[in-house]
Amino acid sequence: MSKIRQVFILFIMTAAIVAAGCTQSTAELQASAIPPVNLTVPFSPIPVPSSEGVNLAYELELSPTGNETPVPERVEVVDPATGESLWSLEGDMLAALYHPVADPPPTAAELENGTGKVPVPRVSLWFKVSPDAVPDRLVHRLTLNQTGSGLSPVTLDGGEVAVRTDLRPVVIGSPMRGAGWTAIESTAPMTHHFLAQITMNGVTRVPQRYAQDWIYLDPETGEAVVGNATLAKNYLGYGREIYSVANGTVVDVLDGLPDLETIYSAPPATVETAAGNYVIVDIGDEKYACYAHMAPGSVRVEEGDTVAEGQVLGQVGNSGNSDIPHLHFQVVTDTPSFLGAEGYPHVYRSFDVIGGINQTLAEQKTSEPDYSMNRFWSELGDFVVFSPQSMSRENELPENFAIVLLP
Repeated sequence: MSKIRQVFILFIMTAAIVAAGCTQSTAELQASAIPPVNLTVPFSPIPVPSSEGVNLAYELELSPTGNETPVPERVEVVDPATGESLWSLEGDMLAALYHPVADPPPTAAELENGTGKVPVPRVSLWFKVSPDAVPDRLVHRLTLNQTGSGLSPVTLDGGEVAVRTDLRPVVIGSPMRGAGWTAIESTAPMTHHFLAQITMNGVTRVPQRYAQDWIYLDPETGEAVVGNATLAKNYLGYGREIYSVANGTVVDVLDGLPDLETIYSAPPATVETAAGNYVIVDIGDEKYACYAHMAPGSVRVEEGDTVAEGQVLGQVGNSGNSDIPHLHFQVVTDTPSFLGAEGYPHVYRSFDVIGGINQTLAEQKTSEPDYSMNRFWSELGDFVVFSPQSMSRENELPENFAIVLLP
């Protein structure tokens, strides 16, 4: 679940609009060397509030009607009611958020049983808007590169989609308790949670779209580990209790997988072992709360148990596809599965922001030659900045790298 190294990328996004190419008719497209491309949004965005704005997170699918693969050069998200550009990406950012068809393409067996290979090109889109300016609809302006055909770029408009303001994120309680928990891989596009496109049973979904990795830090020093930083059990979050975020019924449980004794030593992930020891709880309305990477032998519930919000489910461990001890938490809809369901947004009923991780400094240090992740975690307190006064938040998703107090 966790590839912690990726979370220290600096997220720099630009909203400047640069006119490129022109919109062409179908006839003009057919006259050029670029085949027409259908733009669709498989899962409509649902507004999710956080302290820095309202998050819109979804995928734009690029389906060519011919035999040539689209080469996107620029993607722009536009509010069709105002013509305003809400977000645009190109260059390195577009390259990071674009998912080309796998080469070789996924087999029929992979598409059925589970694969990260993408059968249809996609672009992952995550941006924020002001709470008083959430659009009713979105349309997308795609510029395709035609250099290979010796032609100028061509720009297409399409992929119009309604913003699901009629739906709301699931409001939940706290999966952990106390001060010092930091939310890793939350409210940002460049995270492996959001970028993981999983095809299973023939359908491509983003099951971890709104997931967080919760890591515990000392609320006074910001330290994550005491002693040898290579050993998982030296991390301060190891063994801490995990709580049910809502009333519900346990629908799936796995226990008994071993912990990884050293950090960053996870074997290649499989569908069966990626979540490690886990619990999935049906919290109603076809929504499921998923808790992963628990310590072996710590799971305290069984399939069929009725649980109450605040009930202990298990303890933080380092099992499965885990880099360091943490709780991976996500909510999914329709199917109780970590990888075979669509991620659904959730917000926390209440929490206090008490600080954050200095992302600029963290990126600078981790990009230095021979600066290991072991060293990073042993020196994490150097990158932590605590606020002089805590800030109470309600019904929001914590921002990426926020350090919070959970009630």
